[in-house]
Amino acid sequence: MFKKVDNYFSNKDIDFLKSSDLILGWNTKGDIELKGDEKLPLLLSRLAYVFELTDEEFKNHEDYEEFIDILKGIRIKDTLQKHNLTLPDVADILSKIDEANKISIIVNDEDYDVILNFMGFSAMMGLLSNKIGLYLIEESEFKVID
Repeated sequence: MFKKVDNYFSNKDIDFLKSSDLILGWNTKGDIELKGDEKLPLLLSRLAYVFELTDEEFKNHEDYEEFIDILKGIRIKDTLQKHNLTLPDVADILSKIDEANKISIIVNDEDYDVILNFMGFSAMMGLLSNKIGLYLIEESEFKVID
């Protein structure tokens, strides 16, 4: 479950963030820095699915098939162009994530759809198997559920 950790809401503690091999920053600093709209995390998920990088535990989750159906509606070429990215750019990002043992994703965005889409992407890449820590900046509209 997500809880308050320093200036974040997160599923992990601050030590996980500090010891991560890779930090992906959305509208904030990180080893990989991204910004855009709510479709970019879905594009990352779609291509992770295409490149067969999906976490094995997530494949067994009850919502997996429904999530994949949503991803199939993401237009790859249009979304890449909109975010000024190429397929090799995204493949490089996904490769780095796949190779890392501990990944922290810091999301600095108040848009609920962006947050939900990063939750989906995190699950796809290893949130359920404890490979990924998701850190939402405190000012987001995300609500902690006990």
